[in-house]
Amino acid sequence: MPPACFGTAKAWPGRRALAVALILAALGTSGCGQATVPCPTPASQLDRLRSETERQRQDADRAQAEEGAWDARREAAARRVSEIQARLDSLAAVRHH
Repeated sequence: MPPACFGTAKAWPGRRALAVALILAALGTSGCGQATVPCPTPASQLDRLRSETERQRQDADRAQAEEGAWDARREAAARRVSEIQARLDSLAAVRHH
């Protein structure tokens, strides 16, 4: 007697159900109109994604501009601190002489 796995379909009752499930899964994962290529993205979705991308680019540009302005302010403040410290050092040197 051959092993059950090599017998007819009667040897494994779930075999037909598995085959049907695999066929249905393959049909469900195929592309547009049962083709093997993916469906094209709808124009409305592309337009929405383009708009969203443009908004994000504008936000990034705005953030970079703000960062540049903050960097300029920080550098100006650092220069003022250095100038004030130089004056204080000069005054301290005059007092000790």
